[in-house]
Amino acid sequence: MSKNFITKFQMDTFIKVLFYLFPFFMLLESAFITSYLTIFTISILFFYYLKKIKIKFDNIDYLILIFFLLKFISTLLNINILGSFLFIKSILDFRFAIFFILIRKLIFHELINLKILFLVALSCAIFLSLDIIYQHINSKDLFGNPPFDGRYNGTFEHEAIAGSYIQKNFLISLSALFLLITSNQNKLLLLFLINIILGLGIILSLDRMPFLTYLFIIFLLVIFLKNYRKFFIFNFIIISLIFIFLFNNYKIINDRYSSLSKEFNLSKFKEVLIFENDKISQNHEIKKKLSNYFIGDYSKIYKTVYYLWLKNPVIGSGTKSFGKMCEKLVISADEIACSTHPHNIYMEIIVTQGTLGLLVFIILLTVILLNFKKRFFLESNNHNIINILFLIILISELWPLRSYGSIFHTVNGSIFWFILALTSSRKFKIN
Repeated sequence: MSKNFITKFQMDTFIKVLFYLFPFFMLLESAFITSYLTIFTISILFFYYLKKIKIKFDNIDYLILIFFLLKFISTLLNINILGSFLFIKSILDFRFAIFFILIRKLIFHELINLKILFLVALSCAIFLSLDIIYQHINSKDLFGNPPFDGRYNGTFEHEAIAGSYIQKNFLISLSALFLLITSNQNKLLLLFLINIILGLGIILSLDRMPFLTYLFIIFLLVIFLKNYRKFFIFNFIIISLIFIFLFNNYKIINDRYSSLSKEFNLSKFKEVLIFENDKISQNHEIKKKLSNYFIGDYSKIYKTVYYLWLKNPVIGSGTKSFGKMCEKLVISADEIACSTHPHNIYMEIIVTQGTLGLLVFIILLTVILLNFKKRFFLESNNHNIINILFLIILISELWPLRSYGSIFHTVNGSIFWFILALTSSRKFKIN
């Protein structure tokens, strides 16, 4: 009896530690993250078994399973093109669905305290920001990593996701300050310092979309947090002035961000063209019009998505099919661009799982957003602030027009599904 109690207590503590250290593990290499997810998932299942807790599914859980099941089916139907390796990967990707469900159950059963998670996220985001700043000053980060391919990635070395990591942890970091600091004066001072440090880290990472998203988040904070409206307007002005100063005086920043103007030519948005599948590879005039519709590498990727979607519009082309299918398109290289993924959540889904998969994903997001209506009527002011921050996280992460890393990649996928699980939980413990 005593041994059984100790075992349960040790498992309980072990799972909590693994949960709280999620932001830290996301700073490591993919192999460590895969090991972490495996150990974490097995530990939770074993803990639930010891405590005899039944895992009850709700609509969100069923939808996430259907979503990944469609991904498996689409890969199976295209296995002749994709190969057995990607078919196996489509099976292994169910780890994200299981991870998503188990995170939600841990929060629902109030087995963890979100305050600790927020503090760890805050610490990791500050550390990475300072590491990137140091990398600019010293040409190497604290671990001796130089910039890679013109990007300042800090501890991520060869993966250009440092700015994205800081941006994704930005609001979670602010949550720690809102919950832990009681003095309003101290809270505003710390919020200001954190905003500047993290904002500067995102700018210097040279990740453009995370910086634009960061500014968008501050704009949303101005709208949703009325009591802090003037404060966040002031923060927006300060970080904008810092960016303008760096843009005008630091060539690295100027070169990276000035190229944004070349991505789109808005004057070309005059008409929406509808194409038939048999005309795409034959009609030169159609292709010529489409090539002028957008300007920039991303626009070519998005055009490629459209072509690939026409080939499998209902169920999609399967796991990591974008790169393989793109190579087989009989279209001028000047009009399309191949990559490992389409750099947009919705376009990745529509290529991978087709219109059906996209529909399931939109229904999933709709259910999550509708749940926020109930959550805003909680009595605790602390809970309401967290609900507002969680809602802003969802809006900023799921904004359809933003570029995004693959949600099925080990690092980016783990963070994405963790955040979605966190924000979709209706019952959580912060005391």
